[in-house]
Amino acid sequence: MTQSSEEQQRGFRRHGDNAFIAAFSQSESEVLINLVEQIIELLGERKDNHSDDPLAVMVGITSHDSPPEDDVLLRLLPNAYADQVDASEFRRYTEATLRTKKTAHAMSMRIDLKSATDGCVEVDRDGANAWLGAMNDIRLALGVRLKVEENSHEDLELLAPDDPLRGVYAVYGWLGWLQESLIMALMDQAL
Repeated sequence: MTQSSEEQQRGFRRHGDNAFIAAFSQSESEVLINLVEQIIELLGERKDNHSDDPLAVMVGITSHDSPPEDDVLLRLLPNAYADQVDASEFRRYTEATLRTKKTAHAMSMRIDLKSATDGCVEVDRDGANAWLGAMNDIRLALGVRLKVEENSHEDLELLAPDDPLRGVYAVYGWLGWLQESLIMALMDQAL
């Protein structure tokens, strides 16, 4: 099914009672696949290589009790508490599960994009939630690179045309719009 450029600009929309569709150009799909694969790779860098305790492995307790050094990974796997002792203990019990969930969302998005026919992606409610999680993680990563906590929206809008961050900011904004279109489709009442 080939989508017109007007349909592509609509983002996600409801399709029946429990499906949501969006059409992406080849370049849009390639950008999304590249970004989601970077998130998968980044999350994979912090896996435990060993554990002597089979119960710890089974319930997902990690040996990591310090925050990640990479700024993007720290944003994806933040400290839950300001107190370092509490944050470390909480991290040991939750990081593996959080990392697994984020990776699953990213993998779901990647599979949907790779298996799309003519750039048309169709997801159910669970798939939509996975996309929302994965897109949020991509935006968090891009936001760290853009330093959105330090730079105002106006500063980012005024980036020079040849500044490499201008393209990053464009993708960041586009992903925000795409997320919004999916949220609106999820909130729509089925006819």
